[in-house]
Amino acid sequence: MPRRFIALTSLAAGAAIAVTVALATPALAKGTTQASITGPGLARPVTISVAAGSEALPGQGDALSSLADQTGLFTVLFGSNIADVTMPDKPSRLRTPPAAATLGPRYTLTYTVPGITPAPGQASGRIRQYLYPRAAGGPVIYTLPGQQGFGQPLQATGWLRGTPQLTAILTRLGVPAGTSLPPAPSAAASVPAAPAPAAAPKPGDTTVPAWLIATIASAVAITIGGTALWLRRRPQPATDRPATDRPATTKEPSGEPRREPAARQE
Repeated sequence: MPRRFIALTSLAAGAAIAVTVALATPALAKGTTQASITGPGLARPVTISVAAGSEALPGQGDALSSLADQTGLFTVLFGSNIADVTMPDKPSRLRTPPAAATLGPRYTLTYTVPGITPAPGQASGRIRQYLYPRAAGGPVIYTLPGQQGFGQPLQATGWLRGTPQLTAILTRLGVPAGTSLPPAPSAAASVPAAPAPAAAPKPGDTTVPAWLIATIASAVAITIGGTALWLRRRPQPATDRPATDRPATTKEPSGEPRREPAARQE
């Protein structure tokens, strides 16, 4: 029965892959279509868009995708596993909120992300972050808690330390990044003013996407079901039959039993 077992295993694997694609595609296929930056020194908002009908996705390399990569948008939406695969040089989580005196000017970055729940009065869902390009030690990004992603809260919120690539991107876009401020050790750590901000999340406070849990559970259930079906339908080994003491008789070619000749009498 190895052939049947292989067929059942292949069927289970194929079904698991189909479930994975069906569940993962709605989430992974959604990216941002536009970003808007406002703040001091900008006469008008800086807007970055993609071509109609397309979306900025992790690792694509265009201006909007690069900005989203460097501000941690895809980590916020999909969790850290996405960023680990697509972008080795990514923002890192800050263990404690930075001191307010070390942050410098604040810019508001708003992403338009089709597919997430829009706020009242908005046509498309949006994710808002605060940028501090001149923060001591390098640029800092703050993602406000309480925002909704794809049918669930954001996968990660709070403080991130940006890379020098973020500073270069902002400079090309016309945002006055300038030189980072010197550190202020005596300043007390605080969270900047924001609409009802919650405490910054603890390190590693990233939930596992619901579709990933459902995919794993479905794959395990299908595999167990296929294996159980194979075990139930596998033919049982034949039992040994007891030997009989009845002497075997031989048959003549005509089909009649052959009789031994009588013993000759002297």
